[in-house]
Amino acid sequence: MPKAKKHTVRFEMLLTEEQNDNWQILAESCGISKAELVRRRMSGCRIKTIPQLNWTCYWKLLEISKDINRIAKAQDIAVTNGQLPPSIDSIPFKDLLEQISKLRLSLVVETNGEIESDMEDSDDW
Repeated sequence: MPKAKKHTVRFEMLLTEEQNDNWQILAESCGISKAELVRRRMSGCRIKTIPQLNWTCYWKLLEISKDINRIAKAQDIAVTNGQLPPSIDSIPFKDLLEQISKLRLSLVVETNGEIESDMEDSDDW
């Protein structure tokens, strides 16, 4: 993945309150800063918003994966201490967490089953 360039040049512009509010709302719906939104628009990239439902699912899946990690950790601690771990169904936790991570990412990055490494064929971010 290419290294992110450091932004060092300051650019200022005047907006009406309405324009500023519109840019802010759009930036928030995209999950990026207003400055990043303006940089992307100025470079000719189309801006795709992420539906609120996707963000809600993204954060719910994060909570689930944290719970799974806690269960797995409790199991490991019990085994390490020579105790009988609490009985749970045999679930491949590592594979499950990997799938949850991929699903979370697919909710916020529009791809066709793959994660795009850069913008070779697309001007979308």
